[in-house]
Amino acid sequence: MSSSDEKGTIVGETTTQLADVRPQIDAPVRVLIPFNLNAPTRVTRLVRDQYISQNAFSPQAYASMRTVLQTKLVPNLPDPPPLARTTDQVAQLQTSIQDFTVLAFSSRRAGKRDVEASAYVSIGVLLDNQETYDKAIESYKKYYEICREMHDIVGEGVASNCIGVNYMLLASPPSDAGIIAGCKEGTRSLVESAIEYHQQHLVAADNGGKFVANTNLGLCYGMIGDITSAAKKHQDALRIAIKMQTLYGQSIAVGNLGMLALVKKDFTTARTCFQQHLQLSQTLNDSEAEVNAWTLLSKLSMNEGKLSESLENLEQARRVAAREGFLSELKRVLCLIGMTRAEMGFSEKADQLVASELQHVMNGTMDKNNDMSF
Repeated sequence: MSSSDEKGTIVGETTTQLADVRPQIDAPVRVLIPFNLNAPTRVTRLVRDQYISQNAFSPQAYASMRTVLQTKLVPNLPDPPPLARTTDQVAQLQTSIQDFTVLAFSSRRAGKRDVEASAYVSIGVLLDNQETYDKAIESYKKYYEICREMHDIVGEGVASNCIGVNYMLLASPPSDAGIIAGCKEGTRSLVESAIEYHQQHLVAADNGGKFVANTNLGLCYGMIGDITSAAKKHQDALRIAIKMQTLYGQSIAVGNLGMLALVKKDFTTARTCFQQHLQLSQTLNDSEAEVNAWTLLSKLSMNEGKLSESLENLEQARRVAAREGFLSELKRVLCLIGMTRAEMGFSEKADQLVASELQHVMNGTMDKNNDMSF
């Protein structure tokens, strides 16, 4: 987020830059590796539409559903054909990792600690690109130790952020479900490790880094159910974002506060936060966030029993998704629209049946009273 909130830089007196040009709510926030380290380029984060396509409409998703059918419903279904896998990119990444490993060892022997640090952080990024987060953590920890020895405060903060985010992703792998809802059982120790490193980042960071660290800490506390601590961290992030005049920061902070309020069933607060998140997303022309905001408002209305309002919000999400070509997002929204209309029809039918039964009971009571009058 630069001064125009368009280049991944947080506005204000800060050197912190974000790895993601358009960060989203309910997702860890990465800082950009310093340019002087010449680290490899990170694989671009999948947008929600791509996650939905991957998890619901891809060949892998259909194969997974077929496996469920095969094991639970139709035992004799033939196996799906094997999926084609490309090995060229994997081989290239492995070669690069080996090269950087050799560079790290040779630089250490030669006393070139800065080159060694660059090698280890490069290995970490390459492993991240393969989603091998546990091995990447090992490389980032070596980078962190070198930064401490060299009294590189900025490097310590970057390393702490990389390690903390990876622990979060081990506990809750990337998906469209979000970091909190996607958190796996039995991963509390991973989240606690993430908290430790994000706290270290908070201490070493400038204002922009403190926004990032507070956001990640808020998500971590939300993952382990400590809603009070989570809310405090997101409020701290919001105060920093307002001070630094970054609309993206404000959008993320209020959106994350809305997610916590939804968990607590504080629908009034959730509505205020989601509406503000929606307005900021529209101001920033962030269509991915806008579709998500409309969908969250629909979910909120559904929880409040306001089915017509929920349907209206989904229609807004449908329009944005169709306009932007988010085909997988559009498919999901259309499914939600169908489910909401079915729920509305069921509610209307139930109301009619209840009214009919009440009328029947009332008529029976009147007949009985008439009989008793004779």
